[in-house]
Amino acid sequence: MRHLVLLFTVICGLTSPAFAQSAEKRLNDALAKLDNLTANFKQTVLDDEKKIVQQSSGKVAIQRPGKFSWIYTTPYEQQIIADGRELWIYDVDLDQVTVKPMTAGLAAAPIMILMRQDKLGSEFNISEIGQRKFLYWVKLEPKSRDMDYTDVYLGLEDGALKAMELRDKFGQSTQIVFDNIRLNVVHNPDTFKFVPPAGVDVFGAGG
Repeated sequence: MRHLVLLFTVICGLTSPAFAQSAEKRLNDALAKLDNLTANFKQTVLDDEKKIVQQSSGKVAIQRPGKFSWIYTTPYEQQIIADGRELWIYDVDLDQVTVKPMTAGLAAAPIMILMRQDKLGSEFNISEIGQRKFLYWVKLEPKSRDMDYTDVYLGLEDGALKAMELRDKFGQSTQIVFDNIRLNVVHNPDTFKFVPPAGVDVFGAGG
């Protein structure tokens, strides 16, 4: 899928256990605020030489546990909807929908970091990068090799998530910056429902 890198050129460093504990607490406190969220995002994909290969933007809505809407509006329209049971991916240009169970479609995907309500320390080694420019950065290194990425960096501002960067084993990175963040939103239930438009090709089993 063109954009299902989902969801991020920072830094690396060594930290003491005290710093690591502080980083983990700050991160868990920030992620705990994401139960009902809406935001705009800008996403940039860079190759292994840090050259921009793709830029896109859109809107995200989260309702934990289990539901989110990740909508790309530019340069191509694509909808990625999780309704708590199934994951729907609608590529508007191709008139094509793919549906799969959430457990299969998102088990190793980066968006699941934002969907988690429990602590991250059991699945990631968490370390502090510290303040860089205007954001406080935390690094997550997956303990499992089954993940789609090798490192994740989360940037916090005033205790809230502001940016993400994910790096894969090929040296590519995907950076996402959030703005116009609204917390404790009362979502319209239709936000997390997807009905395939008439005439589109649907692949997978769902509905």
